[in-house]
Amino acid sequence: MKLLIVESPAKARKIQSYLGAGWQVRACLGHVRDLPTKDDTLPDKYKDAPFAKLGIDVDNNYAPIYVARKDKAQTIRDLRDAAKSADAVYLAADPDREGESIAWHLSVLLGLGKDALRVTYQEITERAIRQAVAHPRTIDFNLVAAQETRRVLDRLAGYGVSPLLWKAVGGPQSAGRVQSAALMLLSQREQSRLSFVPSAFWRVGVTVKSQPAFKAQVTAIRGVALATAASFTASGQLKPGLNVTQLDQEKAAQLVEYLNRQQAVVSAVTLSPVVRRPPPPLTTSGLQQAANAKLKLGAAQVTKLAQTLYEQGLITYIRTDSPHLSDEAIGLAREAVATRFGPSALPKEGRQYATKNQNAQEAHEAIRPAGKFALPEQTGLSGDELALYRLVYERTLASQMRDAVGEKTAVTLTAGVVTLHASGVVLTEKGFTALYDDQDSSEEEQTLPKLQVGERFALKDAKAEEKKSSAPGRFTEGKFVQVMEKAGIGRPSTYGATLETLQKRNYVALRNRQLHVTPLGLLVASYLMKQVPQLVNAEFTAQMEGDLDKIASGQLSRVAYLDTIWKGTLHPAIHAAKLTAPRYALPQLNAVLEVRGGIAGLVVSGQGVALPDNVLPEDLTAQTVAALMSGTFTSPKAKSPTPKRTSGAVSSKKRTTTGPTATKKSSKRAVK
Repeated sequence: MKLLIVESPAKARKIQSYLGAGWQVRACLGHVRDLPTKDDTLPDKYKDAPFAKLGIDVDNNYAPIYVARKDKAQTIRDLRDAAKSADAVYLAADPDREGESIAWHLSVLLGLGKDALRVTYQEITERAIRQAVAHPRTIDFNLVAAQETRRVLDRLAGYGVSPLLWKAVGGPQSAGRVQSAALMLLSQREQSRLSFVPSAFWRVGVTVKSQPAFKAQVTAIRGVALATAASFTASGQLKPGLNVTQLDQEKAAQLVEYLNRQQAVVSAVTLSPVVRRPPPPLTTSGLQQAANAKLKLGAAQVTKLAQTLYEQGLITYIRTDSPHLSDEAIGLAREAVATRFGPSALPKEGRQYATKNQNAQEAHEAIRPAGKFALPEQTGLSGDELALYRLVYERTLASQMRDAVGEKTAVTLTAGVVTLHASGVVLTEKGFTALYDDQDSSEEEQTLPKLQVGERFALKDAKAEEKKSSAPGRFTEGKFVQVMEKAGIGRPSTYGATLETLQKRNYVALRNRQLHVTPLGLLVASYLMKQVPQLVNAEFTAQMEGDLDKIASGQLSRVAYLDTIWKGTLHPAIHAAKLTAPRYALPQLNAVLEVRGGIAGLVVSGQGVALPDNVLPEDLTAQTVAALMSGTFTSPKAKSPTPKRTSGAVSSKKRTTTGPTATKKSSKRAVK
């Protein structure tokens, strides 16, 4: 009897059905060993060691102390019993660094030695599994070293900085390496929004009475362009030296009256071809972005659903940053396209895509349907699982379809002293958009009639609309995944978990599908930026990911690298950090955000009040500040006003958060 060890019971059941008699497939349920926590029992030889609490001997090549996880005790016993009676043991954890590490830890616990049989596969189909077990390899210790380096760095950074937050901020705060860099990016965007001062400008549109009628926008008066959103600086003010007209309400109303009395003359018509190429097959981050935009699913939710689909043998391995498809997959996709849309929907040759991510690991394929590309309606799925599978299926097929081809018409018209512009796009060949459209329909895309220079048309229904210069937009989870990927922060497999952790810590809240930094998040980010700037520097974190890749490929020494990062950067920064209370000024409100005991508070004229968890920085208007200070503020989900507090003391009653954080006790210390 041969034993194959995978990570999850669902995967074990599926693979057991493929291998049948002569095989026993068991699940290890993820990592079986890890660095010790405060609840773990250390081996006697380490109990009195100076590094026992840290779990890493930084003076001895950063040697980690590994202990078997308590929650896996029974699983480990069962696997040991199964291994003893097996003729051969195959370690089949996921094909990435984490999976390689799990395989190595299993080999140690089961006494398999360095020549333990390691198998990997990209999809859970009978063909893929049988090929994998027929060609085992040994454990790749470079991959293990890369995973161990990441784990050691996370422990060193977390155990080094988190205690600073406990003392300076209070409460159960944490400062993970990837988490902190992500929080800083979100915080910087929030700070830009808080300091933004919007400027108003007016735009005027009108209907041109052609056949068919179309809409045009005023772009200039007497040859001077009208201000648009692009005319303003990042702080919201008109760019200096820019020669534009910034309409106010009165001038916009006058322009409306003027246009309704005018005729427009076509002064220019420009026709240009439009070619839209299909988007590439899905990577991990691509799946999270597309599912967030189209299905309104969060990153962590997408990861869990995709893992389920993978374990059911419906899609390929879900942790990948490569859009590459195998020749077999391209053939299956083209076959499915031809069956559904006919051979004319296919380009002459299959399409292959290259990654734009400089840190991509090209060993994996893109996420695609596994096996023979089951039709969505044949999978037996329902709800979000079906929707996500359909997304993967359609995106894969669309990647092999013809381009969408069309024509863009741009028209310039003159009405007296006013210049107007209109444009429209018409697709003459739908191409891949017949199955999958990755663009939102634009209001500006309209069908324009055939127009000739010199033609005249009456105008009607001129309307003025107030616009305001826009602050930098907040991120949806999907958009922020894209930002993290571009910045090189973390890996595809960590994006969902990072966002989940930020919300659990009450550093970030999800409101209307957008990520909002909480007052506590702003304050934690402010403290980290001042005291340990390296930890929250996106470039520093991205470089670490690239260096871990070099360790994984054997190009970089694990110990030499850890020396550079820990002794040369992080440890000196942590040692020099000061335990000052973080503050964030809100000058427009003459107020300051502070935090005590893990609770964010507001200080106005020397008096402080704790902020309810569901009050975000953008909620702090003059009116809400006055209500908070007087004790008359009613939070959106509260049934009664916040009790008035004396001397700025923070209430010690329990507060129930509106986000994912658990109920917690407020500090009795005053915010002052």
